Amino acid sequence: MTKRTCENCRWWDAGPTGSGSCHAKSPMAGSDDVFPVTHRIDRCGEWADASITPEQEERQELTRRFAVALISAGGPIDDSIWYEAAELAAAEPQIQREDGK
Repeated sequence: MTKRTCENCRWWDAGPTGSGSCHAKSPMAGSDDVFPVTHRIDRCGEWADASITPEQEERQELTRRFAVALISAGGPIDDSIWYEAAELAAAEPQIQREDGK
């Protein structure tokens, strides 16, 4: 599992000395509109894994939500729930045409 530190975050822009700037939010007002300076080992609640795309992250979240919904609906509480949830999250929605096909 990826360590949830600034150096592994999608929003972090590394600087030359082990520090960098956090781009998770807009720049801070005042002081020349700069982004907050953080160190590579810092952490926060806005962390997003830099090693995966936003689409992959969204699929992971869908998988978690499906698993919770399946368990809440009385589904099995074992490893198979994750496989079923992952399959549901990966399924592309079927678009129905106006002519019903």
